[in-house]
Amino acid sequence: MGSQSVVKPDKYKPVPDEPPNPTNVEETLRQIQANDSALEDVNLNNIKDIPISTLKAICEAMKTNTHVKKLSLVATRSNDPVATAVAEMLAENKTLQSLNIESNFITSAGMMSVIKAMYQNSTLSELKVDNQCQRLGDTVEMEMATMLEQCPSVVRFGYHFTQQGPRARAAIAITRNNELRRKQKKT
Repeated sequence: MGSQSVVKPDKYKPVPDEPPNPTNVEETLRQIQANDSALEDVNLNNIKDIPISTLKAICEAMKTNTHVKKLSLVATRSNDPVATAVAEMLAENKTLQSLNIESNFITSAGMMSVIKAMYQNSTLSELKVDNQCQRLGDTVEMEMATMLEQCPSVVRFGYHFTQQGPRARAAIAITRNNELRRKQKKT
């Protein structure tokens, strides 16, 4: 065969970057504050220049909003003050079903406030908190597992556990919560 048998690499087609998020943040904030029934899904993912004060205002407005079912703040450079605002919102909001705050700068203290607020929320079924700027630690992971065991409304939880104990407890809790939901739908 000679030099003809040399393995050659595949040629890769370049993948274009995703277009920037077209969401108008100020208009979205006004709609949330006005409790606009047309707004059910708020996606602020990958908008890097949202001021912290605006993110906190969105959380403040979400406390009384009765229409938004899904809130996504992925990669918005959210930090602990935003996490505190999210926690306060979770304690009051009775409509939100899905919250995604992945890929931000929330520390273990901020995440702990979000997790503890979940004990007062019975409507959120999906919570995604993975990929923060630093490791959240064992204490936070144990609290996450406890929260999942005590909050049967949560059937999807996005976080990659580093400890085996909390990971196993969380898996069992999520399975149980999904089974409870399935039984409720049957009746």
